[in-house]
Amino acid sequence: MAALEIRIEGAERYSARQLAAEMLADAVGFAPEDIPFYRGENGKPLTSLPLHFNCSHSGDFVVCAVGERELGVDLEQIRPVHPRLERGLTPAERQWLASLPQPERDEGFFRLWTLKESWIKCRGGRLMEFRRAEFLLRGGEIVSAPPGFAFRFLPAPAGYVLAVCERE
Repeated sequence: MAALEIRIEGAERYSARQLAAEMLADAVGFAPEDIPFYRGENGKPLTSLPLHFNCSHSGDFVVCAVGERELGVDLEQIRPVHPRLERGLTPAERQWLASLPQPERDEGFFRLWTLKESWIKCRGGRLMEFRRAEFLLRGGEIVSAPPGFAFRFLPAPAGYVLAVCERE
């Protein structure tokens, strides 16, 4: 198995659980129905297999990541952002977002959001920890992020942003 495998499927065909079971089964040679799942602290889905996985769903798609390190993945459909959601950003992140041309702000917000949510999911944290992680972006490049984790944006369907976080 590759160090990290990502699959995006249509939400009309797959639930997150089905996609995770299929990917984990392929990785270890089991049948999908034989993959054991349980919930960890704060409800994070886990398996007793020696692999880590995480899933996300947004709009018409579901994504699952399977790897050898702890990970979190978040997929978000780009849509108009209600200003109250920006309260979850740090002052530096809000400043960066305000510096973007108006047509780029919704995508910029969801770039930050997917990084934060993938970090929270990797750690098995809670959404209320949103402001504990600060990201600085320059264009599509992540120039500053919480230490001890590797972050990246991955190709996503048009109109979506996809980020993954892996514990180093």
